Order: sequence, then C-alpha cells, then structure tokens
Amino acid sequence: MGTSASAKERIESVLDAGSFMEMGEKILARNTDFTQGGKREYSDGVLTGYGTVEGRPIYIYSQDPDVLGGSLGEMHAEKILRVYDMALKTGAPVIALLDSTGLRIREGADALDAFGRLYRAQTKAKGRIPQIAGVFNRCGGGSALIASLCDFIFTENNAELFINPPAVRTTDARRCDMAAVLSDNTGGQRISSGTGTEEEICGMIRRLIGYLPLSNEDLIPQAATNDDLNRPAAGVGIGAAEAGLLIREIADAESVFELVRPGCSAVMTCFARFNGKTVGVAGNAGEGYLTAEACEIMADFVDFCSAFGIPVLTLTDTRGFSPDCGQESVLPAAAAYLLSVWASSEVPRINLITGKALGNAYTVMNSKGLGADFVFAWSGAQIQVMPGEDAVRILYSRELSESTAKNGFLAEKTAAYEEKAGTAAFVARGYVDKVIAPVDTRKYVIGALEMLSDKRG
Repeated sequence: MGTSASAKERIESVLDAGSFMEMGEKILARNTDFTQGGKREYSDGVLTGYGTVEGRPIYIYSQDPDVLGGSLGEMHAEKILRVYDMALKTGAPVIALLDSTGLRIREGADALDAFGRLYRAQTKAKGRIPQIAGVFNRCGGGSALIASLCDFIFTENNAELFINPPAVRTTDARRCDMAAVLSDNTGGQRISSGTGTEEEICGMIRRLIGYLPLSNEDLIPQAATNDDLNRPAAGVGIGAAEAGLLIREIADAESVFELVRPGCSAVMTCFARFNGKTVGVAGNAGEGYLTAEACEIMADFVDFCSAFGIPVLTLTDTRGFSPDCGQESVLPAAAAYLLSVWASSEVPRINLITGKALGNAYTVMNSKGLGADFVFAWSGAQIQVMPGEDAVRILYSRELSESTAKNGFLAEKTAAYEEKAGTAAFVARGYVDKVIAPVDTRKYVIGALEMLSDKRG
C-alpha cells in the first residue's frame, strides 16, 4: 500500500477482513451561499462506520482527500459525531484516519461550528473510550487539534501536522517560524506515538488495539502465553541495560509495544504483557536526568492507564531533575503534573528501582509516598536524599574545611553516609518492600501483579 491509498483501503488495513460496515454512505453537504449549484459528492469527504479488530468491535472514520480535499464541513462532522455517539453508547474505541486540508472554507460559519462540536465530543469521550489517530499527508488547522485530542497519534513518514497554513507562516523574529519547526519536526513528531509508512501505521494501530480495553468499563484483554513465569532475566543488571532492553527481558516474549516520542530520550513508555495481561510501563533507566518533557510524557501515559484500569510498572534510574537552565522555568509545573497523576491513580502500581533514585526525582517516580503498591530495588541500587558526597559536604562543611586529608575524610564520611542513609534506610522504613536480584525481576513483578489483580482502589 503506497501513499495514494484510498480512505477505504486504510480502513480495510486496520479492520478484520470483510468486517467494515459503512454508515452515512449517501450523505450530502447542504447547499450554502458558496456551494449553491456547485458539485456535491456522496460521503462528504469522510467514510464512517464500524467493524472489528481481532473480533473486537471498533468504530472508525477515514477522511478522503479525493473528495473536497477531505475538508471538514457541517455534514462531514455530523458523520463523525454519529460515530462518537454510537461508540460511547456501546463502549468501543474510535479510530480516526486523518487526511484533510482542514476547514471547508466555503461552508464558513457552519464548518467552524462543526469543529467546535467535534472537539466537544472528543473531550467527553476522553477517559471513557480509547481514541487513536493515524495522520496521513498534510493535516492542517483544526485537524491538528482533532489529532491532539486523541490518546495516541501515529504519523505517516511524510505527514505534516500543523496549525497555520503555509500562506500565513512568518519568519518574523517576534513570531514562530513554522516552516523551520516543520522542517525539524516533520510529521508532528513532538506529539507522535509512532511513525512509519501507511502500511506500518495501520498495522501499529491494529496491534495497539489488542492491548487496550474497549472502554473504561471493560476488562483488560488477556492474551495466551507459554512464557515461563519464573524465567530468569538474563543479561540485566545495574548499568547493563536501558529501559527498552530491560522491559523486553522481563515481559512476556515478543509482547512489548513501544510508544515512540522522538526528541525525548529521557523516558520510555510502552505496553507489555506479563502472564498475558497488559501493563503500562514507564521507564528512565540509564542514570539520566528527569526533564519537563519526560515528566509530561509519563503523566499523560499514566493518566491514560489510570482511566482504563491498566496496571503501571515504572523502571526508575535517575540522578535527579535536569540541571539545565532552560528546564528551570518548566520543570516545576511538569513535575507537579506527574505528582498529581500518581497521587490520584488507583490502578495497581509497581516501582522497580534499577539504579539511582536520588532526591525528589525518587519521589515523583511512583514512590511509596505517592501510593505505589509495591516498590522493589535491585541489589546495588542507590536510593538517597542526594548524592552521598554532596550530603557530606553540607553536613561536615566545617570539619572538611579543617581537615588536612580532605580526600580521605570525604571518602570515609561518604561511605558512612551511604550505608546509614542509603537504600538500607528506605528498606528499614518500609519505603522499599524488597531488595531483589536483577535476574529474579520477572517473577517478582508477575507475583505482585497477581496479588494486585483484585485491587479496589
């Protein structure tokens, strides 16, 4: 399937073969002052209907760029609103395959009002049914907002997602140079959950559906697995694996579905299965710093998991908050957002500390204080209020300044501080439930998830 695939071909690539049932096939746009006597076409630029993915019900719509550029007008929006109405009544996800020039200018006020009604429907559906967008070719104006209101966005490699059309972009230093932004961030990659060819995008959407409950009242899907529950996690250990590799070692074989957010390497989010059940995973293994972008990505992801009853596993390995000057103005709000999401989440939550967990970055990464059900730490993990040497410089500043052997004094006091105020102190207070060997990680995570399977908040 190439970039010229029709709207219906995209639908058929996502749904089970022969399952699509179209709704509103003969819909026509109403005549307006600008369209009176002009050409009108059936479907009004969007195919809407329902079908199945692996036998599970799905509502779907696909904009057709060959009909009025896929532009959104009154009846175009009414067809999509009908999809949302039915999806909310029956408790089924909505998939949006977007390929639109944006607002249908010739319909003027009616088209603009239609956008507002569609945004309202999407907002009401938030947290009740999953919303997934696939973006193809150039999607501008209000279409970018439709995509951004979805829970997951997958963009075709050459797609563009933008607010302002090229004719009104500017290189004025007082305003945003949208042309430069798009050249550096093609396909709306700042809000992307994955990119690829049209065929790959449709395949990713189809695969994602298999991990998600149909609605916030539905059970998490259960997949068959023959993977040993007690399988050793070979090749993992302190500093031995970044988050993506680590989760592939401890989750069910071939079950990891990573959500890619280009431009933010400080965090990894994915869905994975443990004993066949979906778990949301957010990790920052690799001793990196927490940035505002990382906090916001994790918060959005955990918020989705919480709304749909999906357990969350965090992989914590962070030296603290980013010290970059540019982060200072945005980190407090982003970290507070993440804190509030954790504090209000009632799904099963497990925190695995794989390396460093220092200062308040420890707290915001799903700590016991924020309501984590189980916290495990690898043997060798370092949990502290701050790096030991920094603490010693504060606690023993006078003695250090008077010492004639500063390096030896610093090393001695640092070792003593880390023994007294490090991981052992968190275990003694119950803030860490158990220190485990990395090789045993899988069995402990699955055991905790089983114990939490009937959690009631």
